[in-house]
Amino acid sequence: MSQTTAPGTSAQRAEAHRRLMDDYFGVMSAGGDFSTFFTEDVAWVETESGERFSGPAAVRERIEDLHERLFEARSHGRSLSVTDEHAFLEGEFLGTATDLRVPFFLVHDLDGTVIREMRLYVAFAPLRAVARTADPAATAAPGG
Repeated sequence: MSQTTAPGTSAQRAEAHRRLMDDYFGVMSAGGDFSTFFTEDVAWVETESGERFSGPAAVRERIEDLHERLFEARSHGRSLSVTDEHAFLEGEFLGTATDLRVPFFLVHDLDGTVIREMRLYVAFAPLRAVARTADPAATAAPGG
């Protein structure tokens, strides 16, 4: 797959990507259809298991599952760094009924004005204690 580079200098592309990410998180926070920010072949990869979700609808559903349905925990972003090619989000899942704190790191590959791929780095094992459903990523043994 070829990447389309946004025109301008590296700093201009980084600023355009900052606006993209601000808009994306704004739509997500408002409950809107944030999948409009994805390429048609967008991918979501959970690095611990290697599980991959492809396409705007599947990726949106996975993100909504992680945010709202799978765990008695909410994601909380702590810092966002944006470059001319990527956005890096550092955060944690915070237990809603416990003092659970599970750090995560999410890399967004950006392609002009859209998100092409996201890779989630998180240890799902601690989240099993607050799982709501039998999602394989949330309940499987590491490496399984």
